[in-house]
Amino acid sequence: MLLQSIRYAPLILLFLISSCIPQNKLTYFQHAPPSDEKLPVNRLEYLLQPGDILHVSILASDPEMYDVFNPDMTRRINVRPGDTGDPALYLYGYTIDLEGDIHLPVMGSVKMAGLNLEQAQQAIHDQAKKYLVDATVTAKLINFSVTVLGEVRRPGRFYVYDHGFTLMDALAQAGDLTNYGSRNVHVIRNTPNGLFFGQLDITKSQAVSDELFYLQPNDLVYVEPLRAKRFGFDQFPFGVIFSSISTSLLLINFLR
Repeated sequence: MLLQSIRYAPLILLFLISSCIPQNKLTYFQHAPPSDEKLPVNRLEYLLQPGDILHVSILASDPEMYDVFNPDMTRRINVRPGDTGDPALYLYGYTIDLEGDIHLPVMGSVKMAGLNLEQAQQAIHDQAKKYLVDATVTAKLINFSVTVLGEVRRPGRFYVYDHGFTLMDALAQAGDLTNYGSRNVHVIRNTPNGLFFGQLDITKSQAVSDELFYLQPNDLVYVEPLRAKRFGFDQFPFGVIFSSISTSLLLINFLR
């Protein structure tokens, strides 16, 4: 038993060395450019799609018209960042149907699919001007959520109220990556042409210029485990083995 423990000691040490995670695989945004050099921002504009839910508020100079054009807004909707979603957002929002329209009280159908939020707000405003004088319209996307899975500390689905939401924001919401999380992060995005699978290496400073850095509604972020985790490095009983080796060496010295 003693000789066997000593015999396998070099193999154990070799396994330890090969399983260690290099620092350059863990550190974010390495090799940053000089302070006078600015990296470009390539943020894709999100276009509304069927299934998206909008919160629409229509105001006019006549206060009595408020309840006519906003019948569901008499109920206050309270949502705080980090909430898992308020059912009222779904019940009292306007869902874009399969034809790409929302259906507003009095004004009827308004085409939304294929527009950005600013264009959607303008389209509703143009429709409201037919019925109201000095109409003011606000429209917000309320079903913006991102799912984070894999080697993070708090995986889950997170609702977003900031349309400049980045990949790093999502990882922060999920409690950051574990030590065994790959920094080459997968982003799965639903597009009008089907699912898009992309990867973003956040160890590189140039990641901030990638189109995937700014997330879009319903993106799925997946953090793959590093090889050390896949081989069970984190669960390997090093304490027992080291204790056995040290005990064996002590006994050998004692017997001698």
